[in-house]
Amino acid sequence: MKPEIKEHKDVVTGERYLSFKHKSGVTVLICPNTYSTSCAVYTSRCGGGDSKFEFGGKIYETPLGIAHFLEHKLFETEDSGDAFRLFSQLGADSNAFTSHQATSYTFTSSNDTFYESLKILLDFVHKPHFTVESVEKERGIIEEEIKMYADSPDNRVYYELMRCLYKNNGVRYDVGGTVQSISEITPELLYFCHKVFYCPSNMVLIAAGNVDADKMIAVMDEVVPCIKNSRFKRIRPDEPEDAYRRGSKLYMDVSEPLFCFGIKDPDIKDTRLMRRKSVALSVLANMLFGESSSFYCDLYEKGLLSGDIDAGYFYGDDHAYFSVSGESRKPYAVKKRIYETLEKAVSDGVDYESFELAKKIFYANYVYSMQNSQAVAYTLLSFYQSGDDMLKYPKLLSGIHAPFAVSCLKEMYKKERSAYAVVSPLK
Repeated sequence: MKPEIKEHKDVVTGERYLSFKHKSGVTVLICPNTYSTSCAVYTSRCGGGDSKFEFGGKIYETPLGIAHFLEHKLFETEDSGDAFRLFSQLGADSNAFTSHQATSYTFTSSNDTFYESLKILLDFVHKPHFTVESVEKERGIIEEEIKMYADSPDNRVYYELMRCLYKNNGVRYDVGGTVQSISEITPELLYFCHKVFYCPSNMVLIAAGNVDADKMIAVMDEVVPCIKNSRFKRIRPDEPEDAYRRGSKLYMDVSEPLFCFGIKDPDIKDTRLMRRKSVALSVLANMLFGESSSFYCDLYEKGLLSGDIDAGYFYGDDHAYFSVSGESRKPYAVKKRIYETLEKAVSDGVDYESFELAKKIFYANYVYSMQNSQAVAYTLLSFYQSGDDMLKYPKLLSGIHAPFAVSCLKEMYKKERSAYAVVSPLK
C-alpha cells in the first residue's frame, strides 16, 4: 500500500519538502531540488545519552559509548567487507556521526547513483554483523579515538563545562564513552541495542536532491524490514537547577588558554516555548558576544581575545544551556566581562536595531545553509529533531523581538546556574 505523501510549502519563497510514513514505520522527509548531487541521512533516535532505558517492561543500563560503538560496527558487512567500500565503488561519499540523542548515517552521491547508494545505506544499517574478533578489533580503534579526543583542548574544555553544569545528565560524558566503559561491550550487547534502537519506527530518513518519492519507496519496500518492536522509553536522571560545580581548570599543551562559559537552563519542558526561546537566545548571544559586538571588539583591541569566539544557546530533549567560548591570555578577565555584559542586558535591555541586525545575520546563514543537497538534508534533520518545521523558521525568526529575548535571559540567568571552564598552558 502506497503511503500518503504530504507536501509542506512556503508560499512566499516556494521552498517545499515532502513527508510520509513508510509501511515499515520509518518517517521520511524529502526536499526535492535541482542540485547536481543528492544526499540521504538515516537516523536512529539512539545517542550517547541513551545508556539507561526501559524496554519490554524491563529497565536496562548499558555501558557509556555503546551508541557510538554501534555506529562504527554497522559499516562492517557479513562478507568481512565494509559499506565504505561499496559507497566508494559508486563514487559516493559516506559518513556517520553520533550525538547525545541520535546516530546518523549519511552519503552524498551523483543523482545517477542515488538509489543504488540508498539501497546500500538502508541495507547495512538493518543487517548488523558482529563477531567477538571484529568487536575486539574495533574496541582498539575506538580506544585510540577516545584518547585522541582526550588530547584535544577544544573537546576537553567543552566537556569540562558540561561536567561543571550537570551533575547527572549524560551530556556530561563524551559520546564515545571511556576506555573502561567500552571494555564491557560484547557482540550480544550490540545485537540487543540494535534490536531496541534500530527498529524502523525509531528511524527517520532524510533525502535532498533530484529525488523521486516513488523510487525511494520502491527501494525501501525492498530493503527495510517491517519489524514490530516494543517501544523503548528513555530514562533520564533527575538534575538540580543549579550548576554542579562553578568552575574547572586543566593544564594541557596549548599556546594560549581556552575558556568555555555556560549557564544551565532548567526550564525545558514546554517544547513550543523552547523553539522560540532557542531562536531568541541564539540571536541575543550573537548580538552580545559575536565578532561584531562591542564586547568582542573591545576585548580584541585590548589583546584579551584571540581569534574566533563562539556564542549561542543549545538544547536537546533533556538539557539546555547558553555558552560563550574562545581563547584569551587572561581568561578570568574575560569571565568578569561576560558577567558584566549579561547583567547589563538583564537590567537595561538591549538595543533594538542591533538585535534586528543580528536577526538578519541569522536569516542570511539560514539561506546560505541551502546551497547544496547535503546542507539542506542536515538542516532538515536538525529542525526535525527539535520538533520544528524548517519552512517556518523565517517566520519564527521575524517574530522574535529584543524584549522577548531579554525576558528569556532574565528567567534563565542566575550566577548559581553558571560555570566557567579553562584549559591553560602547561606550567
